[in-house]
Amino acid sequence: MGDLTATAGVPGWAKALAATLTMQTTASLATRVLPVLGPAITFAAGVPPESVGHLAAAVALGTMWFLVSGVPLLNRLGPVRLLQLGGAIGVVALVLATSGSWPLLLVAAFLIGVAYGPSPPAGSDILNRHAPKGHRSLVFSVKQSGVPLGGAIAGLLAPAAAGLWGWQAGLLSAALVIAASVVTVQPLRAELDAGRRREESVTFATIFSPRRYVEPFRAFGMVPGMVALTVAGFSFAMVQGAVFSFYVTYLAADLGFGLVAAGAAFAVMQGVGVGSRVLIGWIADRIGSARKTLMVLALASATMAAVVAFHGADWPLPAIMVAAGISGVAIASWNGVYLSEVARIAPPDKVGEATAGTGFFSFLAYAISPSLCSLIIGSTGSYRTAFLVVGSAPLVAAFLLARIRGD
Repeated sequence: MGDLTATAGVPGWAKALAATLTMQTTASLATRVLPVLGPAITFAAGVPPESVGHLAAAVALGTMWFLVSGVPLLNRLGPVRLLQLGGAIGVVALVLATSGSWPLLLVAAFLIGVAYGPSPPAGSDILNRHAPKGHRSLVFSVKQSGVPLGGAIAGLLAPAAAGLWGWQAGLLSAALVIAASVVTVQPLRAELDAGRRREESVTFATIFSPRRYVEPFRAFGMVPGMVALTVAGFSFAMVQGAVFSFYVTYLAADLGFGLVAAGAAFAVMQGVGVGSRVLIGWIADRIGSARKTLMVLALASATMAAVVAFHGADWPLPAIMVAAGISGVAIASWNGVYLSEVARIAPPDKVGEATAGTGFFSFLAYAISPSLCSLIIGSTGSYRTAFLVVGSAPLVAAFLLARIRGD
């Protein structure tokens, strides 16, 4: 990316997007690498394959904790520095995960969630100040395309490194990419963090105060429609959390496709999601309604969750890849449009808080969904049942979005 002198003629919104997209991508890489290596990690730790759901839940819990307690750091440090801090925590967490100890893996997963936590509020804070009007959904969706892009990198990089040097190498390869991203965005920090409040004090008591745990609920009272939008986000996240957490383990351990093939299918799902998030954001801007766009995505998400549930061991690999690609559109394209709508209806000076508050409940779904699936799979032995149960959630989202008046 070079230094600031090399970007002197670049528009502010492009610099903001470059920084947020870079850090969003590597934050997502950190969260995806454990599920992608799930069969190898759970085998090394001596736990059942479906236990990967508990790692995914720990990641979500870490992000929830940050969204409750860590947002005060946004004003003090500035959004770019906060994103860099998250990247550094992610590197430490992935190194810790190489221990192979199940308790330490759970701690590492929680820290990975903490590392991801800055991405929603810091990214929305930057883009809300710099995104051109009339292109907000598109810009937010481009930034959110970093989520499946990080997943695609995880799906290709981690199994390949694991195949050559062992599963720990898969984790360390991801850690190196994340560390590089922290350095890459440094030249943009001074400009994008110019408005940080150096005088604002953030203490241990501020971050860990029990009063912080009521903050997410304050987002509900900001404007009409925020409750319905938040519940809709929860519903979308139920499916995304389940499919992203179990897809590789489902294909490799249950259907017998092998780790490399399963990782490749996951990479296709994520890779298609990169382009589809941008496309869906563009469509939302063109029709002028994020709400209607989200309604269609809710129905598509429920449909593709059912298709994934009915995958079979006798399916040819090309059919799996096609289904993975379509699932990437249906299941992974809602986030950018959703965040842009939250930012649109929130008070201008409360966008970071509103994003953190609504995001808390999305990550609550990311915590509940994998653990629920682990319980269902453990008790019934059926991945199909688990996917069908969580796949019904977006139907609730479609109903609630239809009841919101106006756009």
